Amino acid sequence: MSISGIPNSFTQPGVYVNLTINDSTAGNDTFNILVLGNAATGSAYAKNPALYPVTSLTQLATDFGTSSDVYNIIKTFKAIDSATSVYALNCIAGEVTTTVSNGTVTTINSVLSTTAQSADMSGTGVSASGGSGTGATFDITSTANSGDNTFTPASVTINNGGSGYAIGDKLTIANVGTLTVTALDSKTATSPEGDLTTLSNALVNVGNVEFDIITGGFNSALAIQAIDTYLLGTWSYDKELYGHYITYNQKNSLTDLVSTSDNFNSKNCSVLEIPTELDANISLGSFVAQVSTRTQTNSSLPLRGFALNSGLISIPNRFDAPTRSTLFSNGYCTVVADTVGNPTVERTRIGATTDNGIQINDTSLETRFQAVQVAKRFRTGLSPLVSSPKIIMDDADVVQPSTYIVTPSSIYGTCVSIYTGLINELVCKDMKSFKKNLSVTIDPAVPGRVNIVMQATLASGLNQITINLSVEK
Repeated sequence: MSISGIPNSFTQPGVYVNLTINDSTAGNDTFNILVLGNAATGSAYAKNPALYPVTSLTQLATDFGTSSDVYNIIKTFKAIDSATSVYALNCIAGEVTTTVSNGTVTTINSVLSTTAQSADMSGTGVSASGGSGTGATFDITSTANSGDNTFTPASVTINNGGSGYAIGDKLTIANVGTLTVTALDSKTATSPEGDLTTLSNALVNVGNVEFDIITGGFNSALAIQAIDTYLLGTWSYDKELYGHYITYNQKNSLTDLVSTSDNFNSKNCSVLEIPTELDANISLGSFVAQVSTRTQTNSSLPLRGFALNSGLISIPNRFDAPTRSTLFSNGYCTVVADTVGNPTVERTRIGATTDNGIQINDTSLETRFQAVQVAKRFRTGLSPLVSSPKIIMDDADVVQPSTYIVTPSSIYGTCVSIYTGLINELVCKDMKSFKKNLSVTIDPAVPGRVNIVMQATLASGLNQITINLSVEK
């Protein structure tokens, strides 16, 4: 591995950005939103899994249906942010066919007693002991032995197969014998496949389109796993894509929210806690739209203080400050209500609280978008050096100027110029440290490659003012 973290075997022409703050790489400069969900049954897109660019709400209503989660999220989003490009993805769940059994006994192997008994053991609906199930009964016939008025069992047949039994169970009937279960009832059942398979299959249809925010109501542990796997790929150097998933967890109980918080322990995910009396799709669409708008205004601005306008929170379901702090420490973006009950997003964060068991120091959501903007800017600024023919030369070797020559010092100057722009845009700070840590070298092992090591210091939005006030009289 080279110092940039990209294998020496990877020699595809291009500019690759590896930001250790988020392990990111970045693609083009557009800002796109992807909404995951389901088209309504009977709508034009109900069975279509292709990526869908939203051109108008009218057309979306026809293609996905006004009752679909996709339509209602995007309708709310567009009312706030009408400029950003939005796409939809119909995540169609396939069917899983399984063979199921109630554990009802259908076949037995009987080993009957040969000991004669004075009492006749024949009967109908006779119960047996043992086995893992309940309720099985049997019909028994007997043979009367001539001369001594004794009886021995002749046959055992199933009267009622019961339920919950397993093949191999041993059942015993006193004075009759031992019955071994050799077969059970079975039937074929179909059920929707799980979120892991559904989303993994659906996200293949995204192709190489880059999305800054992916959102939707998929919030199971398996859904987050599928999306996390997808995003780990899009943030890699060989994909040049990235993204962040925003969803919700709708519960009224602190205990329920904390108990499910591990589902969202991912740096690629943020989850908004909302009570059940709020409209989930409106809440999500409103939240994502305001994150989108503010981030595009300036990625350093704090992502908080967003009015959801998705209903009113009743007094019993309003969390106090200590409770909201507990939720925040468990990975949630928190919601506060005013005296009337209007909900506002109070604080935002990434869902991850730990990384490989180590506490994460910076959980702020805006850091994700700042890092991507930095990556994009360096990619855009340095791309002309590889998009047109250039020759790498050491600074000491350049004697005469040429439009084809590029040197470490000239690339160094380009990096400083790009960083100056980022400082002017209030995304980064501390030029002195940037210059001190900036290194541009010709790779000794890979012909035609220049390695750049740099450290960008991100600006921080103002989130808190603390005062130590004492008064005296």
